[in-house]
Amino acid sequence: MKIAIVGGGAAGMTTAHLLDKVHEVTVYEKQPILGGNIRTINKNVTCEGLDPNITLENGVIEFERDHFPNFHKLMHHLQVPIEEVPLSSELFLANGHHYKSAAAIHNGYSMKWKRLIESLKLTPVVLSYLVFVIKIMFANQHSIQHRPVSDYLGNSISDKWLKMMLMYAYSMPYKTIADFPAEIAVPLLRHSGMLTKWVRIIGGVYSYIEKIVSQFQGSIYCNASISGISRNSTGVKIQLADGTLQHFDKVVFATTPDQVLALLTDPTDNETRRFNAWKANIIDTVIHTDTSIYKHFGVTYFGEFDLFENKLNSDCGYNAYLDRLCGINAEADTHFSLAYNLNQYIDPDKIIDLQQHHSPAYNVEAIRYRQEVIETNGENNTYHTGAYLYEGLHEGAITSALVVSELLGGLHL
Repeated sequence: MKIAIVGGGAAGMTTAHLLDKVHEVTVYEKQPILGGNIRTINKNVTCEGLDPNITLENGVIEFERDHFPNFHKLMHHLQVPIEEVPLSSELFLANGHHYKSAAAIHNGYSMKWKRLIESLKLTPVVLSYLVFVIKIMFANQHSIQHRPVSDYLGNSISDKWLKMMLMYAYSMPYKTIADFPAEIAVPLLRHSGMLTKWVRIIGGVYSYIEKIVSQFQGSIYCNASISGISRNSTGVKIQLADGTLQHFDKVVFATTPDQVLALLTDPTDNETRRFNAWKANIIDTVIHTDTSIYKHFGVTYFGEFDLFENKLNSDCGYNAYLDRLCGINAEADTHFSLAYNLNQYIDPDKIIDLQQHHSPAYNVEAIRYRQEVIETNGENNTYHTGAYLYEGLHEGAITSALVVSELLGGLHL
């Protein structure tokens, strides 16, 4: 069969790889690069002035070691090397107080008495966290459906910390987290605790997309502008902006869900209902070398996952210390970080790369019909992949690709 895949991110390229040995596959990507929100500098992203031997992530960075089974199957299949990476976190509040995770305390202090003092500061945070754990302990998937995470998280310090973790994981503005779907948030928060182990892809996340491209036998078109996609009982027509009309047997949407209806010239009432509530979430992230954001707190050990509350408007942002996350020599004079929503604290002269990311705007109403989308894959010769269909993270993107590959007789991992 001739299959078109619209979108060259993690879900689209994984789907393309799995179907490529069986079908004639064509990938359309509207951006000039592949990877979606995978942005690896000196791989699919270029950056003048940066040592070409350094790879930095300005998008997807780390992956869970024990809760991402399909991700690990794909990495093993592609023979992409991974290694465990440390992950510590600190919370910096607008009132000047700050709290360190157990890992940050252990790694940041060599003296036992200092570790003890910082650990005691965590006591109310831990107690508050235990209240949350008890609250969700007996929550099953059915009971948390169609409910916002604000039903489970309030405004305690630990609750703020957890909501900021959701902000980081899903690239969502902090002020929108109250309406974040509990059925996605609760399972993530349940297994992402102090003992969670994390891994990174050696050589940068884009390395696995490179492996896929190097083996791919089909066609890939970047900067592809699609003006419309129509379907009938015999197949699919894709109209490009330059007037070219392409015919396919099947189409796979590997875009964010908010783009589906805009691309379809003939959406059914059911498709409109399933995708109408999805909106775009556009955020900017920067890579910088400014460590002065920590100076007011007297911190010298920078965490891989540091969260900041804005003093002016109670909004929040994060700073991820890339030296350890990307395997860079920490003894060097220049230290690299990835930041979101902290531009007011960063010297513009120390910003070396800026990326804009398009991701789904998660809320309770938007995900109401996602199970129906999965169950109706194949309807109108149309299939859907994307992280949003599962837990919203990289594992979800790859899982969705495996599901569609199985339906279309593609490769099994």
